[in-house]
Amino acid sequence: MTQQTPYESAVQEQPAYGQGAPAHAPGPQKTNTMAILGLIFAFVFSPLGIVFSAIGLSQIRKRREGGRGLAIAGLILSIVFLLITLALVVFAFAMVQEAAETVAAEETQAAAVAEGPGEDPQGVLAACEVIAPALIGFDSNVATISTPEEYALLVTDVRTTIEGAAATTSDAAFVQDVQTMSANLQLTADAVSSGEDPSYLDAALTEDDARVGSACAAAGY
Repeated sequence: MTQQTPYESAVQEQPAYGQGAPAHAPGPQKTNTMAILGLIFAFVFSPLGIVFSAIGLSQIRKRREGGRGLAIAGLILSIVFLLITLALVVFAFAMVQEAAETVAAEETQAAAVAEGPGEDPQGVLAACEVIAPALIGFDSNVATISTPEEYALLVTDVRTTIEGAAATTSDAAFVQDVQTMSANLQLTADAVSSGEDPSYLDAALTEDDARVGSACAAAGY
């Protein structure tokens, strides 16, 4: 048996080149810049947050970068904030429009008051003292009727009363307003008699009532 020298033993014990050496550890994964910007701009300017987050997601898939969670969070937050902003804009627009309509109505009412009574204030006042109670009684009696025939008789009575009262004044505009109201009341009676729903005339009757009421107020009623 051949005895190995110390040099030969040392050579045999030394590992071969590349064997037993520690593997190279990969470095930390880079976070995508657009994903970070998408999350930041979600709180600053949500449309840009959506754009940056979408670009970030695309780049992450292609480049195998980190930050997917940031991009998704930025995209979701940007969409939520954008929807909230749009809702607030719509709400603000509706409030502004309502305020403008209110101002316009107040200006119209002020103009009507400034114009004062019509051509025959005393005659209009006397007519209103008959017309107003007749209309109030009509509204009360409508709830008690049960047949189209009863409604037709009620309409005929109130039309006769208000037209007769309006005929005592020389104010042509007031007379015309009362006649328009009377005609619309007859249309409701015709609709009820034919089995139709007369609710489509509610807006017209409300407008008629407003015009007659305004004229009565201007006359001092």
